Amino acid sequence: MKKIDMHGHLGYWAFAIPNCGTAESLVHLCERYDIEHVAASSTQALTYDMRAGNEEMAEAAREHEPLLMYVYCNANWLAESCEEMDTYLAEEFGVGVKIHCGYSGVSSSDPRMYDLMAEIARRTSLVKIHPGAAEDLATWARSYPDLNIIIAHAFATNYPAAVDLAAAHPNIYLDFCCSHASRGKVAYTVERIGTAQIVFGSDMDLIDPAFVLGMFEEADLTDEQKRAVYHDNGARLLGLAQSLAERRTQG
Repeated sequence: MKKIDMHGHLGYWAFAIPNCGTAESLVHLCERYDIEHVAASSTQALTYDMRAGNEEMAEAAREHEPLLMYVYCNANWLAESCEEMDTYLAEEFGVGVKIHCGYSGVSSSDPRMYDLMAEIARRTSLVKIHPGAAEDLATWARSYPDLNIIIAHAFATNYPAAVDLAAAHPNIYLDFCCSHASRGKVAYTVERIGTAQIVFGSDMDLIDPAFVLGMFEEADLTDEQKRAVYHDNGARLLGLAQSLAERRTQG
């Protein structure tokens, strides 16, 4: 089944993971797991150098068709983040923004993060955040109804709180990539809110997509539900739904 991965990274992490960290590694995983596109952000941007990392991500996306780009923004540098968005969201491969409260050291409740979210909402319809406080995410969802917010990792072990947020706000989406298996998480979410606000995200190539795919495959989803999660919800958020529908009709 075709897939769109809404959570990837380009670059090396401080873990002993073989054969990872490159654009070629991401493309290989896309081919292996029938993933049409992976929306990725730069590890270097998140952890060290925002501008250099975003530039590296953009170069990789230009050269490799499966790769799409989240522009990484840092609330410590509002003006520079706006420049980065204006540069890369204008590109066809620039699909949204990634923010990380932990690596930036700016919590979601910090006024600087509220200023950044306002600028993001002016420029794009998609942002992925990790982590974030539920009350702040709810405020942003209400304030910017045209901004779709993906909660990366769905709050991990506190996923019921993420599900509550998605139930209350139709522009909040959940991905379930994680570094530990958690049985029942997907089934619980589907029972509460259905599949329309769940996207597939693997955290590749920090994590092999097989790990997260297993969580969905054991959840006893129908083919229609799997198609929504694995592909169609992501296609809609990325603005690919119409072109893909036309391709199916022609095919």
